[in-house]
Amino acid sequence: MKSKNSPWSTIPQFFWKVIHSLMASPTEIAGLFTSPLSPRPIILPVDIWSATLNINAANASRCFVKEVVHYKRTGGKEHEFLHFTVSHPEGSWLAFVFTDRTTKKHSGNGGSSLSNKAAVLSNPSPSSSSSSSHSSPLVPACDTIYVATDHSAALEELRGTFFNDTHETIRTLTFDTGPSAMELATLLTFTSHHAPSYSLCQNQCYWFAHTVYESLRQLFPHHHERIDSGRSGTCHYLPIPMADSYKDVCAAYDGERAAIVARANQEREQYEANDKKDDKKDDKKDDKRDEKKDEKKDEKKDEKKAVRKVELWNELLSRGNVLHWLHGSSSF
Repeated sequence: MKSKNSPWSTIPQFFWKVIHSLMASPTEIAGLFTSPLSPRPIILPVDIWSATLNINAANASRCFVKEVVHYKRTGGKEHEFLHFTVSHPEGSWLAFVFTDRTTKKHSGNGGSSLSNKAAVLSNPSPSSSSSSSHSSPLVPACDTIYVATDHSAALEELRGTFFNDTHETIRTLTFDTGPSAMELATLLTFTSHHAPSYSLCQNQCYWFAHTVYESLRQLFPHHHERIDSGRSGTCHYLPIPMADSYKDVCAAYDGERAAIVARANQEREQYEANDKKDDKKDDKKDDKRDEKKDEKKDEKKDEKKAVRKVELWNELLSRGNVLHWLHGSSSF
């Protein structure tokens, strides 16, 4: 049996770093795309992720979701989560985004540790008595995103965390025209705020994954769907109660999207109005500049006339005829 400290174990990591150091890197976009050499994935609560994308909203709005996959782990509590593939506005780079719901008491510091995540996913499933109880206590939910760029060690770490046990694909949406990363972040935030508490009988991981998936399916109809399993929202084949919230989330999202469009139109109108003011100022400056140019042209003409007069005077002097000229001689 090989020792864990065998020097051979470092060779794959060495070649990984060498290969990826030679590759071109995508333009970094806060909260979404990092260098392939980045050793750690981005891990943030969904609302903080939305605020992070707003730092570079222009570029984040040009990154689009190509696909979303709904997964279920087939061991333990049969946790459900979503996996998104997001395109980069420049080239063929991809970012991979995982999102799920757990509880803050299980996730430690806001769900910011992959070791905590692995421990949560390995916990045994809830007992049938707690699953059927309608008086389960409410605890703060932890809705988190995990992001890594394609061809990175960070992505391998994420995949090792989410796929380190048996799992199955429930369903897949492949978009012709999908949401931007900004729109996805907005939808995740609305879903999280719709039910900020974790309820075993209403708003658990099954509810979160189902609500986000169904909302995307309704809001962005230009897609292709593949159903692989009918086990969504079940634990060991027993259906788990959950709130039917996606219509409310879609309505809230539509309202916010209308407000965003209205704000964008207002900003555009204000920009155009300011642009017109700037054009008028530029026109005035151009007029003044033209006036000065005309004045300079006139000055140059006057200078030429004065120079010509001096030249004529010198010519008369050289001929010795200046006295005739002064006395109005007709021979001049």
